[in-house]
Amino acid sequence: MLKSDRWTGIFFILLSAYVCGESLRLGLGDMHSPGPGFISFWSGLVLGLMALGLVIGSFLKKEGRAGEEFLNWKSVAWVIFSLFGFLLILDTLGFILSTFLFVFFLLELVERKRWFFSLGVAGLTAIFSYVIFAILLKAQLPQGIFNF
Repeated sequence: MLKSDRWTGIFFILLSAYVCGESLRLGLGDMHSPGPGFISFWSGLVLGLMALGLVIGSFLKKEGRAGEEFLNWKSVAWVIFSLFGFLLILDTLGFILSTFLFVFFLLELVERKRWFFSLGVAGLTAIFSYVIFAILLKAQLPQGIFNF
């Protein structure tokens, strides 16, 4: 597992370097007037730092049991299913309600958290993501059944 972390990290470091290089070629601009490569540069830089952390961590960890594999494919299937469900209900129910249901579903059925915790986190996630995208970034989000 640690060997695959090293190779995965190296792949993403190389991808990050490519993204950052192309973003610099497009032009970064500055904070007040960002250029076309601004967001992709910083995203690539964050990706590279996280990949570097993965590579360094793979060298610092001790090797686990031989043949240890990821066995929770059922949870992976539920997450993929819920992402498709989110996309299907997004236009009909709107961003806030769809996001709430998506996060609630993941916490309640995939992670098996308590319902009170799931309701709170799903509500806060829906509200904060709406504030960030709709109010601060002024993105047009599907309103669905809520027209405000």
